[in-house]
Amino acid sequence: MTQSTTRRGPDDPETNPNSLHDFHQAKRGAKDIPPVVMALPSEHVSVPKDPGHPYARTKHINFDFYDQRTSNAPFGYEHFVSLPPNYDEDTSQRWPVILFLHGAGESQRGAGRSESFLSIRHGIPKVILCYDKLKSNEAPAINIDLPPRFKRCKQAKQADKFVEPVPAEVCALVAENFVTVTPSLDMECGYGWNSSVLSALLDEIVERYRVDLDRIHVTGFSMGGYGTWELALHTPHRFATLMPVCGGGDHLRVGHIKHILQWVHHGDLDDIIPVQASQKMVRALEHAGAPEIKFTRYPDLKHDSWTEAYNNPEVYRWMLGHKRTVKGDEEAVPAENKVVLSGEL
Repeated sequence: MTQSTTRRGPDDPETNPNSLHDFHQAKRGAKDIPPVVMALPSEHVSVPKDPGHPYARTKHINFDFYDQRTSNAPFGYEHFVSLPPNYDEDTSQRWPVILFLHGAGESQRGAGRSESFLSIRHGIPKVILCYDKLKSNEAPAINIDLPPRFKRCKQAKQADKFVEPVPAEVCALVAENFVTVTPSLDMECGYGWNSSVLSALLDEIVERYRVDLDRIHVTGFSMGGYGTWELALHTPHRFATLMPVCGGGDHLRVGHIKHILQWVHHGDLDDIIPVQASQKMVRALEHAGAPEIKFTRYPDLKHDSWTEAYNNPEVYRWMLGHKRTVKGDEEAVPAENKVVLSGEL
């Protein structure tokens, strides 16, 4: 009698330790998508929920975890949102936004795991958590370890730098001047960032908070670097700046986003996503006549060039100093195309 076996695909980290870093080679479709269960009501309210782990708890800054309530697809992204400490002091003030897209290695791997802590180990959410540490008179560093099944991946073997502290200046610049949004991708809903779903999420953020529509900035690393460029191509009249880190994109369509100010980062020794992926985009943008493209290369860094990039205070001053030059895409997804996702209202 032949025993049945569970077949594992190339995306399973148990059989392919580097599966989480294959985004630059292929985009995979969604699977096991949760169903749409109701039509859009006249009013809906987003309520913070428990992320299922203690790593996002803060004392000195709002850093809450939400479900995406409306989407033009049958799934949405759970997401963390930080608000500046003085957000409520002046209700007439509108704030710039940083949308941060994490990499493949920071993705959740299925419902019920409570793995959203992966998405806050690096980049913008790490800065927010380190700001809270500073305000508690602690060192501006965090310690959120990877689950055992991720520790064999190529990125982890290259010395994950999440424990490195964040400069106090960077903590203050980000936490006190921006609304930050960190969606958490679950691989069960597909491999790679979905630009349509991200656009619906941004519509929701604009509705929920006092956002300056001319100062929405997008950044991300690795898979999130690809997502940064792809989202801009999806809604090219929405963003003030783009900061893709160790990513890549469709260089044949960059003419659509040449008006957006961009600062690209990549490690020369990156053997997961080669620096040529960023070089191709930068060259295409320059050839298309982009007025300002900054390209920072790190000669001694491998895949983790994001720790260096996000610890640089100049990138946030650069964001604060720019607004979008072409208006449009004020609401990327029309209301009639949205539905409320499954879950409690």
